[in-house]
Amino acid sequence: MSEFKSKIAIRAALKIWPSLLSVVEELGMKPFDNSDGISDDYSWLIQKLGALSSITQQGDSPDVMLGVDEVLLTRLLLEEQLLDDGRSSGRGGKYGGKFHPGKSTSSSVGEKSKVGSRPLTVGEIYANWAELRYVTHNKYPFIKQSKGGKVTMSDPLPEIRRVLCALYSQADHETANWYPFASDILGNKNSNNVLLLGNEASLDLVLSSLQQLLGDTMQLSVTDSTRAWKKIKQQQVEDEHSLLIVVPDTDTEEPQSDLIHRIITSAASEQDSVNRNIYVAHGSLDVLKKCKDFLGEDPPILSNGLRKCIVASDTKTSATLFLPSWAKNVHPTQLNDAEMDPWLNIASEELLEELTSAVIV
Repeated sequence: MSEFKSKIAIRAALKIWPSLLSVVEELGMKPFDNSDGISDDYSWLIQKLGALSSITQQGDSPDVMLGVDEVLLTRLLLEEQLLDDGRSSGRGGKYGGKFHPGKSTSSSVGEKSKVGSRPLTVGEIYANWAELRYVTHNKYPFIKQSKGGKVTMSDPLPEIRRVLCALYSQADHETANWYPFASDILGNKNSNNVLLLGNEASLDLVLSSLQQLLGDTMQLSVTDSTRAWKKIKQQQVEDEHSLLIVVPDTDTEEPQSDLIHRIITSAASEQDSVNRNIYVAHGSLDVLKKCKDFLGEDPPILSNGLRKCIVASDTKTSATLFLPSWAKNVHPTQLNDAEMDPWLNIASEELLEELTSAVIV
């Protein structure tokens, strides 16, 4: 859903900061949404946001899962392109053709670039995102004008969260695309699959898009993290297979790693002799690294070529952590990091399909 989230972020940024409308107009870009759909003028921005999803969609916090960072990045990229004054617009090549506007109405097109006037490259933003995020967050407040004309400036994050939640609730499920092999994995009735939701705001969108993807082949069930394991166990006992969707607790701002922790420790607390192999596949390297904190200090064992963690010495529950190699929000350096980490595994599409007979979180 990387491209879908980028489009949501653009809509949110234009709504939160109306001044951006003059920026896109100065860049020679049409309105984002028009009668013919989304304007092609924004294809460069969508592609650049997608290329940088490995920083905006990486993290364990509810804000990252909601897409707050991508909204801040949208503001930064548009301001950076305006600073360029049209010099990079219309350029071809592997980089320029993807990450800069195809044309510009600026009269300065063709002028010699000045030092410090070009937009930051994808690589420069990737390497310096923590600092750039801090600067963008503080430089562009949310500005509100009262009926009496009084102007107030405040932290933009609460408004970004509010607007994103509203946009998710209004989103058309047909625009939310799944990976081609998702139907084979999520629609497997012989497996006990669990889908973790990044945020509660996207629940209706996920449900409607899954119904579009799976049709009547799979029943969908929704629960929260406190009842997730009980629901999983109930399905196993009754031999009732449905796709279980676990929603994080918005009130407590529950991180993904805490949600996973709750499910795994609940499974490990069962007083029985059942062998439980829990496979955790997550697109955020930060989430997987946080999971290591509750899996103990003992290094994993090697089982069938996979690094498997024994949750507790007195239980038969194990957890295996996977970073998906195909995910668009995973950078090659993050794959290398996971490859070198004794607690983590790299999952290909084929490997994940083979493991769908177990619980996937």
